[in-house]
Amino acid sequence: MENDKKAPSEHDLNQQKSPTKPGIHVNLHIILIASIFLIAIVAAYRLYKWNKGVPLDTDTADVDTSQFDVEPLDMIIPMDSSLLAGHEDDGVTTILCLGNNPFTDDRSETGLSSLIAAKTNAVVYDCAFPNSSAACKYPIYNPEYTRDHFNLYYVTECFRNNEFTAISSIANDEPDPVYAETVEVMKTVDMDKVDVIIIMYDSTDYNEGTPSDNPDNPNDVTAFTGGLRTTINNIKNTWPYIRIFVMSPTYAQYMDEDGSLHNGTTTDNGNGTLNHYVVKESDAAMDCGVSFIDNYFGTINEDNYKEYMTDHMHYNQAGREKLADRIADIINNRMSTVNSTTAK
Repeated sequence: MENDKKAPSEHDLNQQKSPTKPGIHVNLHIILIASIFLIAIVAAYRLYKWNKGVPLDTDTADVDTSQFDVEPLDMIIPMDSSLLAGHEDDGVTTILCLGNNPFTDDRSETGLSSLIAAKTNAVVYDCAFPNSSAACKYPIYNPEYTRDHFNLYYVTECFRNNEFTAISSIANDEPDPVYAETVEVMKTVDMDKVDVIIIMYDSTDYNEGTPSDNPDNPNDVTAFTGGLRTTINNIKNTWPYIRIFVMSPTYAQYMDEDGSLHNGTTTDNGNGTLNHYVVKESDAAMDCGVSFIDNYFGTINEDNYKEYMTDHMHYNQAGREKLADRIADIINNRMSTVNSTTAK
């Protein structure tokens, strides 16, 4: 009888709603593990391809390398006309050169200072000393190290005090006659007529391990930029009408105690690489408000130095010509004057 049929239970109803096909069993855990494994394989493959990279095309004959040129750190600052007030212009450009070997290696008509004179029609005084440096060895003059007299700070102090007795005596004790000859030139300079001072030191400070700067004392004369900064400020305070051009070292190599040569761009002697000194020098010039000429990237660099240098740090005739062309172009074409204005 139909009424005697038993009503289906809740379990029977659930079985009817969720039929499972025989032979198919879905395990979500296995699917999840497989997905993670697949993702890991893809990631590992991509990392391998990225590390391997793409081989560079070594055929650069048709490549325009101008797009890779490094921009020189030149900073040419015009003269404020207010600083020329009361200064008599004699109509002749007079240049005083301070520094070391770029000037002193050749003091003849083919030397750097003579080339500058020829290319600018200026009167040029070469008052550089061989193997001297921008920094002093001692913060206070040490009588047992008289060679500090030939470094930038003390040379400038001779001009400021118009006193050449001590440096003359010390120069006469040097076996190289250039020292005494330079002092004699110093005695003939009339600072009232000097229009431009060019300061150029080669890689000597870097080679000797002189600190590039002293963060605790920016005017420390025993540091490369401290010697420059102190001297430049003294010049500006004494002769405000003189334009100052700081010319950086060019590219050079470092020679170690064994005579082995090392790239100045990558060799750190404990105080930075040579180009680090150039950047610090640029900062010092900017701090002092004077012009800076970047020879490291803009004149004789790592790519062309063999054409212009006789060894790891000295220049041949072509090198001196190139340096003279660089400064002469700026003196002839970029020595502008501006009128200072004061807001009212």
